[in-house]
Amino acid sequence: MRRGGGSRRYAPGMRPAPRPARAATAVLAALGAAVLFGACGGDGGSGGPDISGEEFEDLTGRDEVTVDAVDNRFVPEYVEIDAGTTVRFENRGRNVHNAIPAEDGAFDPVEADELGPGDTAEVTFDEPGLYPYYCSLHGTTTKGMIGGIRVRG
Repeated sequence: MRRGGGSRRYAPGMRPAPRPARAATAVLAALGAAVLFGACGGDGGSGGPDISGEEFEDLTGRDEVTVDAVDNRFVPEYVEIDAGTTVRFENRGRNVHNAIPAEDGAFDPVEADELGPGDTAEVTFDEPGLYPYYCSLHGTTTKGMIGGIRVRG
């Protein structure tokens, strides 16, 4: 008799697999998931999503631009700037936000303790390239509160 209220009976041929077989199945499932998700990476090695096809708001020719964080979205979502431009992230919403590069190390992240309601934080982009980012509190690297910066050389 099992503890906890009764015995377990199985229909003929429906007994669970022995524990070693279940463990092997779990290991194979985990390896399969790792291979599957590893093969579904971003844009061929950059570590972030491919945002090259997005429509960018042209804010070139300015020393500083502002991207607002407003309750679960960045406005504007995608901006194009010149190298050396400072992007000011300004929280105009009611929630705490952050701005995390989709590719680790692409730029210094703006952490949540820096971007509470009414706060601003600045990042200067000196190198040309594409810089996708997201709010890890309200999205993932590809969905939800996402944005991108295209820096021209």
